[in-house]
Amino acid sequence: MKIFRYQEATEFEPVAGVKRRMLACGERAQIVEYFLPKGTIFPLHTHPHEQTGFVERGVLRVSIDGQEYILRAGDGYYIPPNVEHSTTALEDCINVDVFSPPRDEYKDR
Repeated sequence: MKIFRYQEATEFEPVAGVKRRMLACGERAQIVEYFLPKGTIFPLHTHPHEQTGFVERGVLRVSIDGQEYILRAGDGYYIPPNVEHSTTALEDCINVDVFSPPRDEYKDR
């Protein structure tokens, strides 16, 4: 068992203004928090990880396999492995994603 303390999580800035923290990680799942300033765009991409998540704050436009959705605080989503998707922050957003298996490049170093 391992405890992850929010105040001890390393904050990364993968793109100017975007902040990412790994909140917890096990052998088969990982929880990651993102802060996305209004206007942030993650272009269409795929990865081999199953991804579920929810919008904690703000409004997010998500495209999953060619279908577009507007998500608000409390809304959740599921993205199967290898499915093309993108996101655009329509307001400042905080969203939380769960990846399975964990993304090695997102683990704290």
